[in-house]
Formats: sequence, structure tokens, C-alpha cells
Amino acid sequence: VFFFFKQKTAYEMQRGLVGSEMCIRDRYSGCSTEEKLQKVKALLNTKKCNVIVLSSLDEIAWILNLRGGDIEFNPMFLSYLLIVFDAKTEVFLYSDPAKFKDPTVENYLKTLDIHLLPYPKIFEDLKTLKGKAIGISLDSANAKLVQAINIKENTSIDIQDSIQVLKLMKNTVELNGFRECHKRDGAGLVAYLAWLEHQLNVLNRTDITEFTGAEKVLEFRKSILNFQGLSFGTISSIGPNGSVIHYEPHADNCKVITNKEVYLLDSGCQYLDGTTDVTRTVHYGVPRDIEKEMYTRVLLGNLCLERAIFPNNKVVNGSMLDMYARKYLWEVCEDYCHGTGHGVGHFLGVHEGPIGISLYRKVPFEDGFVCTNEPGYYKDGEYGIRIENQMICKKCEKNPSYLCFENVTMAPYSKSLIDWKLLSKQDIEYVNAYHKKVHDTLAPLLKDDPIALKYLAKECEPHVCQAITDLSVSYTHLRAHETSLHLVCRLLLEKKKY
Repeated sequence: VFFFFKQKTAYEMQRGLVGSEMCIRDRYSGCSTEEKLQKVKALLNTKKCNVIVLSSLDEIAWILNLRGGDIEFNPMFLSYLLIVFDAKTEVFLYSDPAKFKDPTVENYLKTLDIHLLPYPKIFEDLKTLKGKAIGISLDSANAKLVQAINIKENTSIDIQDSIQVLKLMKNTVELNGFRECHKRDGAGLVAYLAWLEHQLNVLNRTDITEFTGAEKVLEFRKSILNFQGLSFGTISSIGPNGSVIHYEPHADNCKVITNKEVYLLDSGCQYLDGTTDVTRTVHYGVPRDIEKEMYTRVLLGNLCLERAIFPNNKVVNGSMLDMYARKYLWEVCEDYCHGTGHGVGHFLGVHEGPIGISLYRKVPFEDGFVCTNEPGYYKDGEYGIRIENQMICKKCEKNPSYLCFENVTMAPYSKSLIDWKLLSKQDIEYVNAYHKKVHDTLAPLLKDDPIALKYLAKECEPHVCQAITDLSVSYTHLRAHETSLHLVCRLLLEKKKY
């Protein structure tokens, strides 16, 4: 059972600390370190290796079910990991021993028989290995680490991103963690967007900047259960700054947020049970027609990718899926100059390779992968639009030999920016169903915030399709007696149909 605001004080990761009772990950990971070591061993057997050297911090944190605070936005700790699979498995962790003084962590490492050694000692120890087949990822290892392996006495085998792919396969506990943390995170996001609309349109404030907006959304999320910090620097951008894809506001150099321009907010957090990354674009006044059209085309691309169904054959990859999201922009000869999606770690890096959705991502999608879906449109010097959800790749219920996506992000789209005439009846029904799910999920979490509840109800209110009287009769008649004039009339009717 998860509780929302003020039910429990959030634990925030201290820089440099490794572990604590809340950072021992077995209760959230769904897979113990012993089980992960067995998976690694089975993988290495296929590579004909009996030793592995790891330098990627996310891989080390994942295997050991530990998290740290050495890297901003990333709950990892500086370290190397050496695992020797002989008659007995031996695990050597190279890091700063002073960071592991928490009694719970000390006992945890002792129970697993993990040897904690000073960070630089790995270079000495690698030189002492003899007669081993050593697996190492040449893509991520530094030159000094590779050179420390005595290739005269050992065989060095490039295992590429094999451990990363193991980590990509989220288990049931991790997937449910993503679902639950997105509910709480979505409530925090909606509370902020509602607060901002109230400040601008009711209180007529003119002193809220992009930077103070970013600080405020963090304030709303800080009190959420299992909150550990931001997963990246918040992108809070109004008007022309929104066209800068990775814009970051600064206190002394940013714009005031108004209800006269498009506002783009890309933000996310680290929770003990998952990592979030969500973007919503809103307009608190009256948007221009072109802004509505481009927002709607971005939304249609997002929904098109979300509804994709494809064979579960370990062939379909991100480059094949990318065009789903660009389809409606390409129709009007527009595009965006970034990838459509990236993998997401489970209380790890918000960007997790090697999967992704872009023209250059070749790793096939599989059941259990988690990625983002974030098409956009950017008009230089005027505005930016991006809609980002997190999706779980899973087997289709109707046919498990096919894969589909489940959107786990819980935040309404901006109804004032949608040009409903561009949506089909099926599109409208799909958006209405999503908004009902968002409302029913978030309303109980926001019951003590009347401003947020009112905003949520407004944004999630279903859109009603405008019926065209006698359309079928007129359509049939025109098709039977079609002239050039009738053709024009029929096309006009079809355009008005939805």
C-alpha cells in the first residue's frame, strides 16, 4: 500500500553515502544479489568466461542491490567490481571503504561474502590473475582498466553490453514499482500544474519564473513517499526557451512564466521503487491555431507509438518503431531533431542503454523493457512542444507472440492545446479512456488539495464527439452520384465527421 503527501517523511540520499536500511534493494528489486550472480554466471558461460570485470556504475549497483550518492541525479557510487566464478564464487568490490560504514550495509556485505577493498587496488589485483578468461565491456571500460589485464597470462573477451541487457529485463516487482511511483509522481506533477494555473489566472501573479517554477514542482514532490531526489535537472521553459531542447533555467537568467505562451515542463524523480521522467506542455491562456495543430500532431504521434503492436521475435528494434511517433509531423513536412525514446533504469539512471527509440537504436525490444515515448516539435525562437510518457514493453494479452506498450505515466494532456478536429473518433475515445484512468487514479491522492482536484477534473473531462446529422445518408448519396462538385462536398463532410 502506498500513501501520498505527508504520510511519511521522504528519505533523501546523502552525497557519498552508500546504502542504509532503505537502500538495501532486495525489497524493491524483486531479485536478490545471489540470484543476479547466478544470472551473470550463466551469461558468462555462454561467452566462455570465468571472470568478469565491471566498471559501469549502474551495473555494479544493480548486481549488488545497493545505491549510493556519488553522482548527481544518479543513485550510484564510484566503484569497480571483480567477480571470479571458480569452484566458489568470489566477489570483490573496489570503492572507498569509508562510505560503507553503515552497520546494515556492513552486515549485508558480510552476509554475501563480498570483499570490500580500496578503489585503486583493482589495478594491482588484475595483474595477479593467471589462466583466466576475463570478460570486460570494451565500450565502457577505461583504458587503464583494460591495460591492467595481463593478456600474456589470461584471455580477454569483450562482452559488450551483455550485463546492460540483463538489467533491462525488469521483473514483476520492478514493473509494479514503476507503476506505483508514477501514480504518486503524477499527483505531485498535477498539484504543481494546478497551482501554477491558479497563480497565473486567479491571483494574476507576474513574479513566477522558470527557475522558481522548477523549485516549486520539486517542493511538491519532496514529500512523496520513497522520494530520493531528482532524476535529472528540471527543464522548465516558457515560450522561445521551450525550443531549446535541453534548456535549463538559472535563478539569475530566466524568463517569467505567463499565460500568454506555451510552457514546457520536463521533469522526473528517483524513488526507491522506480525512476520517473515525464514531460507535459501546457498553455494557460488562448493558444494560437498553429500551436494547437503542432501540439496535436505531437500527441497523435505519441499515441500512435503507444498503440503499436509488433512481433515478439527479437528483431523489432527502436529504429523500426521510431517512425510511428514522427508520422503526423512528417505529413506536414516537419520533424524533431532528437530520439523518440530512451531506456529507463529502476532507481538507477534515467537514461538506460542500450535500448531506445530512434533511427540509430538497433537493440530489439523484449518483454519487460521500460522506455520513454517523447516526440516533440520546436519552433526556433517561438515555442517548444514535447509530450513524454514512460512505457512498459509487454506481451499482448490476445497473442503473446506479439508485443505492445503500457503507458504508466499518470498526468493529463493539455486539453486547451488539442485540436480535436484532427483526432479520429477512436483517438478521442482513447484519450478519454486515458483521462478517466488518470482521474480515477490521482483523485484519491489529491483529496486534500481542492485546487488540484478542480484542475484534474477539468483536464480529464471527456471530450464529446460532435455528431453530424444524416451523414451516412449524405455520404451514400454522394458516392452513388458523384461528380466533381459532389467529390468536393464528400471530402468536406469526411473532414467534419470527427
